[in-house]
Formats: sequence, C-alpha cells, structure tokens
Amino acid sequence: MELTGMVTTREEFLYPDSLCGRLPEELQITIAGNGRPGIQLILETRGKKVNFFLKGKGFCGEWYEMKDIPVEYNTGDGVSQGGAMVLETPPGEKPDYVTRLAPFRVYDCLCRTDSGEIPVKNRKAAAYLCLVPDKDLEPGEYHLSLGAETEEGFWECSVSVKVCSVRIPEDAFPVTNWFSLEAISRFHHVEMGTPEYLDMLRAYIRAMRRLHQKIFYIQLDEQCVNIKEPIAFDFEYLTPVIQCFFEEGMEIMEIGALLHRGFLPDGSPDMYTDSFTCMMDKNLKFDTLEGYVHTVKLVQALASYLKKHGWEKKILFHIHDEPDIHVKNQAALESRRRQYYLAAGILRKYLPGVQIIEAVDTAEFYGGVDIWVPGTAGYEKKKAEFDQLIHLGETVWTYVCCGPEGEWLNRFLDFHLIRGRLLFWGCARNRISGFLHWGFNQFPGGMDPFKGTSCPNDTGIGTAFPCGDSFLVYPGKEGPEISMRLEAQRRGAEDAALWGLLLKKDPQLHDRLLDQMFTNNYTYSRDPEKFDRVYTQLLESLEKYS
Repeated sequence: MELTGMVTTREEFLYPDSLCGRLPEELQITIAGNGRPGIQLILETRGKKVNFFLKGKGFCGEWYEMKDIPVEYNTGDGVSQGGAMVLETPPGEKPDYVTRLAPFRVYDCLCRTDSGEIPVKNRKAAAYLCLVPDKDLEPGEYHLSLGAETEEGFWECSVSVKVCSVRIPEDAFPVTNWFSLEAISRFHHVEMGTPEYLDMLRAYIRAMRRLHQKIFYIQLDEQCVNIKEPIAFDFEYLTPVIQCFFEEGMEIMEIGALLHRGFLPDGSPDMYTDSFTCMMDKNLKFDTLEGYVHTVKLVQALASYLKKHGWEKKILFHIHDEPDIHVKNQAALESRRRQYYLAAGILRKYLPGVQIIEAVDTAEFYGGVDIWVPGTAGYEKKKAEFDQLIHLGETVWTYVCCGPEGEWLNRFLDFHLIRGRLLFWGCARNRISGFLHWGFNQFPGGMDPFKGTSCPNDTGIGTAFPCGDSFLVYPGKEGPEISMRLEAQRRGAEDAALWGLLLKKDPQLHDRLLDQMFTNNYTYSRDPEKFDRVYTQLLESLEKYS
C-alpha cells in the first residue's frame, strides 16, 4: 500500500486539511555550515502513532509534534494601529494577502519530543524536523535518510544536503522580543520569585536565545516603590530575574518605560495625551517640579542599583513607547517632544553613556533617540529621513506589531509564513541593523492561545489584535513550545547576518540579489521556490569570497 502525505522544506504553513498525495523519494537542501533548516511532514495513517527517523552522518534531528492552532479572524488591510486590525465580520471572499478565509486551523505550535514518535490525530501525524549540523561540520555533500514507520508500512526518502563553506555569524543581527513575566507564572502555576519559577523562566530565555536574541526587556513597575512618602525605590526584587538572563547568555538589558500616557476618566489609557505622567505615579504630571523630582529620584536609585551589580554599561532605555504615534495635532507633538528631551536629559545625567531606544513613527525626536525603531510602514513613509540618519552613522532598527496589515510584511497566523522571514531581508536591503517585537508570550488575563489567538486590545482604539501578534511561543505543559513563526524569524535573523557579510564584500551584488525578492515592505515576492534560489545564490556568492 502506497503511503500518502505531504513533505516540504519551504517556509510555508501546513494545515490539518492540507491536500495529501504521493510522498517524495528525495529532497535537496543547501545550507550554511551551521545552518539549521526545517522539514515539515504529514503522513496519513489509520494507526495511533508514526515513528519518524533520520539516519546518516553529519546531522542530528530535533523532532517536534506539530499542533494545529485556531485562527478565528482574518487580519484587516490597514496600516495604522487605529484601523480595523481584525475583520470581525468575515469578508465574502478570501483577501489575497491572507492564506485562508478565517476561521481555520494551522500547524504553528511545535511540541518537542525526545524521539520521532508522533501521535496521530484525525488520521494524520504531523511532524517538524529541525536538522542540526555537527559542530564544525566540513563543507560538502551529505546524504541522509528520512523516513517513517506506520501501521500500513514504511516510507523512506533520501535527503541530499549541500553544506557551504560559509558560516552564519553568531548573534550578529540584534533582535529583541518583549515577554511577560506574569504570563509565565499564570500558565505554569509557579509563584514568581521561587526556584520553580526561575527554572521555568530559564526555559523561556533559552527559547529567546534560539532566536539569536541577546537583548532582554525588563519593564519597570510600581513594585519598585519602596516608600511612598518621601518617595524611595528598591529594585532588588528584579535581581534574580535579571541574573537568569545574563547567565543564560543575554548581553544587554532594555529598561523602561520612564513615562506613561495617563488615563481617561473611564480608566482606559489616554492614547492621545499631550502631557505625560510618571510611570511610578501615573497620576503625577511629569512636566511639573514634583514630577521632575520624582523622576530624578527614580533614575538616581536605578543608577545606583545597576552600578552595584555591574550592569550600568549593559543597558538600553525606553522613555516612552511610540511617543509620536496617536498624536491629535502638532501642538501635542511639540509638547511630547519637549517632555521627551527633558527625560532624556535626566537619563544621560545620571546614567552616562546610556543608549536611548524607542519605537517611533518619524524622525521628529532627533537628538533624543540613539536607536531609532520605526515600524516598517513608518520607515517607508519617512524613508528619506531615516536613510539620512543611517548615512549619518546613527542606528536604525525596525519593528512590527498589530500593524501594518494587508500586504505589508508581518508575522500573523493568517499571513504566509515566508513573510516573517522576508522581514529580515527587508532589513538587509534597507541597511536596517536590528529588529524589535512586543509579543513573545504576551497573554493577557483570560487569553489562552490554544483556544483563541487574537489578543484583546485595551487601548480603546481599533479591534482586537491580529491572530498570533502577541506571541511566538505557546505555554505547554512542561514549558514553552516554540512555533513555526519563531523558526521563520530565527532563520530570518540568520539570513540578515549572512546578508551583512555580503554587504561588506560586494554591496552591488548584495543589492542585486535582494532586489530579486524585495522592493519594499509592501511589494515583494512571496514565492518559496524563488526565495530558495536567491538564498542559494547568497550562499554561493559568499563561498567565492571565503
């Protein structure tokens, strides 16, 4: 009996109802010397389990069960965060920019197994194999055997892996994903601060490190207020958490934010405020003498704490996220900018050498920001301004979150998986040197990503956030379970590091190759076959220089 299923090495999503057919007899993959490609497999069977296997020298396999996840809404087609971020009323036809018309289920969650034994659900076994090369693997052709044993019989496939002489520079492209300490406690039933909690936190940190993330965000909260009158601060409660990050290989700590938007009478955030408040006293206007004194004391105490632990040279600082977004008029923007510069002056006085990093929409806050992080749509809108900053030698990263939507590159669950990887090709083409995202495991109270993947929105602007926006990992029973989107982002960061090598060797070739796939963050090719061809050309070009 001939087995049926589906196998792909491409950056694309598979689904519980993916059309199965004849299984391949051979696969070909080209990688960098330390690249870790992935293979997705679905096998149809009447049995209760399938035993997948990998044989051959040079590689070992990480096996994962692929779990299907609900996608309850399609993403909208706007740009701004105030738009219809999800289509609460399903459209009559599938929008071209999404993979399927919601609701549907998609294989995104990856549950690690000690072996290749994968359970069968609805007569299908779905597996993900990450090929891990031996350390210092020599360049050349390697021949592996990939297969499976089912109740109906065996399937076996030859895998030819061409290993190029170029190696991906380790952690060369800066990446940061913000995370929730509280969600770790809630989902895994561990009390914050306990040894059990710190062990679980380390598991999450290792998932971040898989993304080549070496920057971690510590969000300050009112727990640091030790005495209210006169105000005094104590940050030691953060010490065990911060130590975990540095011990697991992180190198830089993001801290923030210093300022807050304040609240409207109904308790929701004042998204359009022209007057910031103090983060540790959200009813205290920052632009007052009392607010200034409060903030100076906070920064002084924080500086002393960081110096005590030897961390004062390892920090980035956020003053206020997106200070030039959701602004009602020019006067409000000028008011925000004046307050922002005051806060920057306080930071630079008491934390000499601090780098101020901020998600922004424009270059309006020049002189106040050291690491500019425009959204991809914001970058395209103000491309000439941000490119001028890059030419000056300033640092420009990029970010995506609940927007931009539609055809824009992003990593939502109803978008083509390759778009999450192409984000980093866009960074390479535009000389953007880092990437930030707010959602690593941001599950607000009541949200369970195994039941619904659209994150509630408490801003009062727009709908709920698009499916998958707020997270890259799932809260599994034993710890975090990674995702196909995490793997796409990992490989994207690795690609950006490789493109960086070629940029140094041959800028013209670098741009010529990238132009085959990428025009801008809205116009690009999402053809996986073409992507593979250009990626192979990148590796072969780097081989010539090595």
